[in-house]
Amino acid sequence: MISSYKDFTIEVIDDGSYTHGSADNISPYEIEYYDGDSSHTSSKHGIRVSNDDEEISSAIICAGGGITGIHKQAYTIKDDSIFICCGSMIYSLALPTLNLNWYKELDMATCFQIYEFENDFIVHGEVEISRLTENGIIKWQFSGRDIFVTLDGKKEFEIIGDTIKLIDFENYEYILDANGKEIK
Repeated sequence: MISSYKDFTIEVIDDGSYTHGSADNISPYEIEYYDGDSSHTSSKHGIRVSNDDEEISSAIICAGGGITGIHKQAYTIKDDSIFICCGSMIYSLALPTLNLNWYKELDMATCFQIYEFENDFIVHGEVEISRLTENGIIKWQFSGRDIFVTLDGKKEFEIIGDTIKLIDFENYEYILDANGKEIK
């Protein structure tokens, strides 16, 4: 996916073929970030920042947990940082340098989506819904009876105003307020 931010073009790709330390990588990166052991990663996302078609910086982020893909809500850009889901982690990288601000595990399985919510972020994980600040501080987390994935096409995660509507694998419905408290 390609996004524009200020005078920069930011390209984010799924780069599952990337191998740590290999000279045979199709796309080399200036910086590599791992959540732990580089030999046990399930998700690998490449990020390139350019200005007027000239690359300024590049990084690959890698994490274990479930496999994540790159789509519209896999990352968001705010206040000179990109916040991106990768496996069970959320990474925050400074723009345009791609220096690491922080990274944090927010779900024991997979972080699917990240949304801006009021002045914070809401992360839709497989097991947990989390609200965190721009600095990576967790304000609250919520888990249900089962995972927040559905097979029947129902929308399992939705922000409606200042509430969050969730449906789990067993079709239990939850409505949370902005403080992560269940109101239904």
